[in-house]
Amino acid sequence: MEYYGRKHKSLAKAIFKEDLENILENDEWICVDIRMPDDFKKGHLKGAKNITTKEDLEAILQQHKKVLLNCYSGHTVSLLGSDLVEAGYTEIYFLDEEIIECI
Repeated sequence: MEYYGRKHKSLAKAIFKEDLENILENDEWICVDIRMPDDFKKGHLKGAKNITTKEDLEAILQQHKKVLLNCYSGHTVSLLGSDLVEAGYTEIYFLDEEIIECI
């Protein structure tokens, strides 16, 4: 399997700040922010859903869309992305950027 990313390595494909405009405006994508709810409320990517439980994430994955995961720096979602790819999900991507630089 191939690993992706500049700062963090993952089996999920890496997305960078310059890619966000096309993704956040596209109905084929769901953006999942796994940060703590208080931090999410302070600022998040346009259209992002704050998902903090396994059950809620599983519901998102069942929608059969491309899933962009983001956290604070990209580290945690790089690990989560690899786990999801290893579990058989194919349309998993992670934001390999500091979220503060993207909102």
